[in-house]
Amino acid sequence: MITIPTTTQIFNGIISDMNTQFGVNINPFGKAVLRCLAAVQAGKLKLYYLAIALLQKNVAPDTADYETLLRFGMIKLGRAPFPAVAGQYVIQVTGQIGAVIPANSTFKSDDDAYSKGVLYMLDSAYTLVSAVDSITVRCLTLGTAGKLETGNTLTPTAPIPLVNSDTGSASVISEFIQPLAAEDTEVYRNAVILSYRLEAQGGAATDYRLWSQDAQGVKKVYPYAKSGFQGQINLFVEATIVDSVDGKGTPSSLILSNVEQVVNFSPDTSLPVNQNGRRPLQVMVYYLPVTIKTIVVTITGYQSLTPAKQTLLLTAITNTISLIRPFVAAADLAIDKNDILDNNKLIASIITAIPGSTFSSVSFTVNGLPLSSYTFINGDIPYLNPAVTYN
Repeated sequence: MITIPTTTQIFNGIISDMNTQFGVNINPFGKAVLRCLAAVQAGKLKLYYLAIALLQKNVAPDTADYETLLRFGMIKLGRAPFPAVAGQYVIQVTGQIGAVIPANSTFKSDDDAYSKGVLYMLDSAYTLVSAVDSITVRCLTLGTAGKLETGNTLTPTAPIPLVNSDTGSASVISEFIQPLAAEDTEVYRNAVILSYRLEAQGGAATDYRLWSQDAQGVKKVYPYAKSGFQGQINLFVEATIVDSVDGKGTPSSLILSNVEQVVNFSPDTSLPVNQNGRRPLQVMVYYLPVTIKTIVVTITGYQSLTPAKQTLLLTAITNTISLIRPFVAAADLAIDKNDILDNNKLIASIITAIPGSTFSSVSFTVNGLPLSSYTFINGDIPYLNPAVTYN
């Protein structure tokens, strides 16, 4: 890839060429016609270089801007990034039998709810059939910003005759449709890159990676043959952080169900029926959530520790651990293998973040068990405890 020069570098190059071509020395003082001409030409050439740089950036999906990345995705994946999905919740209301809750009635989540101050709407009018009844409301905010938990309460934005006159609020019973965040650009970019890197083979490990990309909320899957069983596969599913149930990557039952659906059948409804199936007939797939392994890192004897340094160290260690994932030999490149956490890797991240760091030792635990090295296999996923311990 070419290096884009600065405008000053281009200008100085033009002046140098003029001096060489005409055997003169263009003085920076006095009449400046040639210098003005050189400045104009430098500006024009800079625009050409910028155009070349833009083209250079967009020849491959790994560096493409959003619009070009979308073209790659539409061509290779056949879809745009997944849009955000609004959650729907079943809420309990009280009132007189026969009371009507009008269509488009809105409820606002209370201050102690998981997402406070968010509006939810009843799409169709509902008539109470019992004194304690339930309705389904739709969040008016797309994505996870309107997520609620069981037991959260909502209050009608306007009084509803004969409904909730005693309690004043409605309580969430269950989640009817899980809210999902819009697909992150970098997650979409990775899906596009994998679609070029991996080749469908009719049921190999790479196929499960490719197929699972059609399920929203999935970050990555890890297919392994089930030990001791022929024709059976454990497919461990990792969710994106924002769509996970714990903020650590554990998928919800809805995401697992969606993965099963896209593994069995292509979401492309334009395909003929006899081309829609995906999973090989003789294979049984178990769809499993990843197992979160909590990592606690302890740094002993760090010299001249400050809050600013603590922030840098936490960021560096978090980035190091977040890149460690189980290795699937049938789907991953050996050069990308990064499934082992050990003390040396942690020491390297500390020294890289703050060169010249002085400390006595580094240690870590996995789910409370002290170890010097740990290999993440199957569906084991590391999660760094939010605070690094200093002794």
